[in-house]
Amino acid sequence: MKKPLLILFVLLSCVSVKSQVVFSSFQEVRDYADQHSVSIRISEAQQEVNAIREKQSRSFLYPSVNASAGFNDNITLQPTLVPAKLFNPNAPEGSFEEMTFGKTYLYTTSIQAQWNVLDFQKIFAIKTSEFQSEAGKLNTEINRFNTYNQLASVYYSILLAQKSLEIDEKNANVTKRMLSNASEKYQKGIISESDLNRVSIQHLQNEKKIKTTESNLDQLYRQLQSILNLREEIQISDLGTDEDHIINPDFQAVHPEILFQEKQIDISKSLLKQSEAMRYPTLGLVYQYNHNWATDHFMDFSNVNNLPQQFFGVKLNLPLFNGFSINQKIKESQTELKIQQMQLENTKIVKDKEDEILKIQYDQSIADLEKTTEILQLQEQNDIHTQNKYESGIISLDERLDRYSDLLSAQYDYLRSLSDFSLAKYKIYLRTIDFHKP
Repeated sequence: MKKPLLILFVLLSCVSVKSQVVFSSFQEVRDYADQHSVSIRISEAQQEVNAIREKQSRSFLYPSVNASAGFNDNITLQPTLVPAKLFNPNAPEGSFEEMTFGKTYLYTTSIQAQWNVLDFQKIFAIKTSEFQSEAGKLNTEINRFNTYNQLASVYYSILLAQKSLEIDEKNANVTKRMLSNASEKYQKGIISESDLNRVSIQHLQNEKKIKTTESNLDQLYRQLQSILNLREEIQISDLGTDEDHIINPDFQAVHPEILFQEKQIDISKSLLKQSEAMRYPTLGLVYQYNHNWATDHFMDFSNVNNLPQQFFGVKLNLPLFNGFSINQKIKESQTELKIQQMQLENTKIVKDKEDEILKIQYDQSIADLEKTTEILQLQEQNDIHTQNKYESGIISLDERLDRYSDLLSAQYDYLRSLSDFSLAKYKIYLRTIDFHKP
């Protein structure tokens, strides 16, 4: 009897237990995202592609060696007219004899080595690929920065929702007690039905607010799952919200978008040098060895003719005239460089102003949060006094509900200020991270 009960208990435990990922700080969320976020992992994989392309561009400077082999079946050997005097001195002038030269079967092997000793275009192409590889790393930093922003927005929204849920549940308990008290007074005929309905409506609104906040919280958790690329349930155990003030925000770290744009200028300059290098001469060395076997019988090498050949060459290519296409390519590269330079200047201005706005918003959010927190504390104290007066019969139910609405308004202002502060806080926090630091 005990064994079936034990098996049933184990099965129920397996069903009830669900895998869960717990985060106690935003730093833990960042660390998890570095390993599992798809956007970050794709950017890192792209870095590997850029590294391969860089090695590929370097390989173009190495010598190339090719080997080949072939077989020809000369089904019909073409006859050739040969002066008759070549074989018969007594032959009449201007007479020819038709003769056939060559073998039916020809086997060929060849090996060729070529090395472009001097090629400025390829040299600058290597430098361009290096800059592109570095730009790929900076692009990963931009993706990481954007991912962190998404995570922070959802993460702190979850903390705010949890804080809001605590307040909503407290409000529901207050109106539940008010409704119970009002029901007793209504039964005794002390208050009217409209007064009872007003309390009931307020309590229903508080219960509705709880359900809405819980639904929003569930949606936020699923957004966090999506960004972190996980199916397991998430739990946030971070209790800190308005306690973690950042003092004197430091923006010494250069914004990753500025670093990326600076690298784009390096790439444009290198591409310009590549275009200019089209005017430069190229120097190459070539060596080739061929060996032919000629025979009249297929796959019969007993009476074969060996015909070896080899040569070494030096090739100098100097572009003299190409229809002005090189000039147009150079002008195109120069224009693209100017565009990148203008974009860099604009990016610097935009990011500097964003930082200044962030500082203003952060300072204002701290001041607002301090005031709204103080107001909320005072309203909570007033609400306690108001409740005591109502229960003592000093004030009416209408006045009790009017004073209670003041508390709800103070709670709303507090949550809004807390939201503004959290938004400014995490944006400043992310700007203090040096993403380019190894």
